[in-house]
Amino acid sequence: MATALVKCSSSKNIKKEEAFLYYGKTQCLGKCPVFDMYLFKDGKVLYEGIKNVSKLGMHQFSIKTEDVDEIKKELEKIDFTTKEKLTRDFPNTVLKFKGKRLAIQKNEKVKRLMFLLEKIKI
Repeated sequence: MATALVKCSSSKNIKKEEAFLYYGKTQCLGKCPVFDMYLFKDGKVLYEGIKNVSKLGMHQFSIKTEDVDEIKKELEKIDFTTKEKLTRDFPNTVLKFKGKRLAIQKNEKVKRLMFLLEKIKI
């Protein structure tokens, strides 16, 4: 997967609720990265760096539709009904897909998806 990022000038026309995937990291007791990322079917990505990330604020860019398809395939494999005991000390990885929400701290369950998503972060 060769992800190409194309920086766009404005994120005002993008509606977060139209994203097919929300991916975010929550705060921990240390210096964990905190961000929200919204992926859209056409390859647009809306990223908001909140804390402890290299790019703070709202950013918009695009990825290839082939990369979007690969991410969708991985999402279909995930059991969103899984419940994990979460602790305050560690950041949560939060995924929202098809009206379902998954919050986890042990990313082994979504290892391949995390690999794909980490490649597209700013």
